[in-house]
Amino acid sequence: MPHISHAGRTLPLEQVREVTQPTAQIQQHLAQNGLDEVLFEAEGKTYLGVAESLDLSGLAQGSAIQVTLGDQRREAQVLATQDDITGFAEGWARGESLSDSFNKALAGLSSSPDWRAIHTQSQSVSQWPSLAQPTPPPAAAPEKRPDGRVDTPYRSEAPVEVFFTTPGAGHLPAEKLAAFIRSAERTVDVAAFELESAEIRDAILDAHAAGRQVRVVTDSNYKDEPDIKALQAAGVPVIDDERSGLMHNKFVVIDEGTPGAAVFTGSMNFTDNGVERNNNNALILRSPELAENYGTEFREMFEARSFGRTSPTVVPHPEVTVGHSRIETYFAAEGDVAGHVAEALASAQQSIHFMAFSYTHDDINNVVMGKMAQGVKVQGVFDNTQAGSKYSKYHDLKAAGADVKRDGNPRVMHHKVFIIDEKTVITGSFNFSASADKSNDENLLIIEDPALAQQYMQEFQKVYGEAKPD
Repeated sequence: MPHISHAGRTLPLEQVREVTQPTAQIQQHLAQNGLDEVLFEAEGKTYLGVAESLDLSGLAQGSAIQVTLGDQRREAQVLATQDDITGFAEGWARGESLSDSFNKALAGLSSSPDWRAIHTQSQSVSQWPSLAQPTPPPAAAPEKRPDGRVDTPYRSEAPVEVFFTTPGAGHLPAEKLAAFIRSAERTVDVAAFELESAEIRDAILDAHAAGRQVRVVTDSNYKDEPDIKALQAAGVPVIDDERSGLMHNKFVVIDEGTPGAAVFTGSMNFTDNGVERNNNNALILRSPELAENYGTEFREMFEARSFGRTSPTVVPHPEVTVGHSRIETYFAAEGDVAGHVAEALASAQQSIHFMAFSYTHDDINNVVMGKMAQGVKVQGVFDNTQAGSKYSKYHDLKAAGADVKRDGNPRVMHHKVFIIDEKTVITGSFNFSASADKSNDENLLIIEDPALAQQYMQEFQKVYGEAKPD
């Protein structure tokens, strides 16, 4: 976790951000966002150390400090500080007298941190830019496999790519993910509910061997799997969530803080079943802003050990444009994800299509049922193994006349997808359930892009066409 050292004290920071606006302009805005901040200079660049609560006593303009970022410490000099009071308890503790404490506590009640205010003036950094960068690994000759396919490096520059697993037809998404990981030039952060794929494991090991900074978060239920143990044996740092709720994410962030930063995410577990036997979707998104969103979430888990509802609600770029896609980013359990799904579904004017492994959430289903009553076409496929549950909304929708089916995959139909008016896609690791919304660590994207939606519609038609007859 980033921190400042000064006069024998350690001040933990929630973010370190490189300033992208003139320093004088930044100083004018320090007091406007309800955050505690240290503006400092290190190696000729200006940075902000930011947290919701910092004891900045003893720090003043010109103070010499040491700032630790990643695993490197750098000398720095304080340019300015801003020590705000946020919340009743902090105000009460900071008062110099009974009346002063009371007044400060009242003032703190009306103050709330506004992280967005600093995002237009600075960008998150996860390591010192002056560190020597590892030399990219030499390009290996393509390796031909027994099945005739050839491993090739990941070279696509498309801003948004989508992949669908096709049971029985190979493992292209795993190949894409492995090549994606190997393409990293600096960092690889992996949030994997499960890791049970030799192809993906070996790519992570290769990145580590090539000198990349590699870190892994997994769910406590799968921390003792052989592939996780293999990573740890090679020196890759791995942590688990140590709790009953699930760390259910399946995403990878590479090279956060650089122009080539990118994210791999979707419904696909990093397992042979997830890749080769179950129906899944996965996305590669080349966007420094999205990488910062996911990187921030990763650091909350890996560095702060903050999971589930205890995780901060911090999304640096809630809405971004990547290529032709307008994308909203949400994380559970802290982010009212089900509410945002319901809000998006409420905008449907013509159609709602879905593919759902688990669909049990009352509020989401109430919106879908309401839209159907208004004449919106509702067509969906439930995973067969889950549809029989007494909590599944399959029964309610079927009884209401919706065109819903049980899937025909003898394994698992693992998608978590809504398609709205054939122009907006909702996807991610987030099942449409109360546990996903209130307990698990999950990620979800709402993507407005008609061309991308058509790719998902093609997958829907395939899954629907293979569903069990009524």
